[in-house]
Amino acid sequence: MFVKQWMGTDVISIAPNQTIAEAKKLLQAHKIRRLPVVEGSALVGVVSPNDLEKVMPSILDAQGGNEEEFIADHTEIRTVMTASPITIGPEDTLFEAARKMRRHKIDGLPVVENRKLVGILSVSDILDAFLEIMVLDRAGTRFDLKIDHAPESFYKMIKAFQKQQKEIVAISQFYNYSKDQQMVSVQISGDDHEELIDMLWASNVTVDRITPVS
Repeated sequence: MFVKQWMGTDVISIAPNQTIAEAKKLLQAHKIRRLPVVEGSALVGVVSPNDLEKVMPSILDAQGGNEEEFIADHTEIRTVMTASPITIGPEDTLFEAARKMRRHKIDGLPVVENRKLVGILSVSDILDAFLEIMVLDRAGTRFDLKIDHAPESFYKMIKAFQKQQKEIVAISQFYNYSKDQQMVSVQISGDDHEELIDMLWASNVTVDRITPVS
């Protein structure tokens, strides 16, 4: 799955010559944690509440004094933004985006194509994609199965579902479940699966758990 399928394209941004006060208003009004800084159509930085607080610890305090307000009204974002932020491309995968977020301990990525800001991808977007992949809002039955690491074991498992004419609507794999086994979760339609269960066991597939999904 690709970033372009899940990113937000209605991006709130700010120009580098706008002020800290304006950035504060945008962050609070739209309840966002990262504000892209855009010059023309090019991304030149990102500003967050932490960036503002490093310069003015009381900037997010509604009780800030006149001096703080003056500074906020006259300090340009270019002086406090994080330049050259970590980005992702629209054709990159969600897996690469998730790795970047985890590696750099951030909760969002500007999506850039040819230096142009084209979207924002958040942790929430990735979770939405995960829920869609797992089809958690579709009724059926989920099988948690254990098989060994040999490729033929996976094929035998799939063959059992095919022989029983079961519709697979989602599948996920945890290859390193243990030294000798992988865990595969398969969600299928319907709820009458007695013959399938027998066939899975006969194919050396361990049926670890069966969960109705409603």
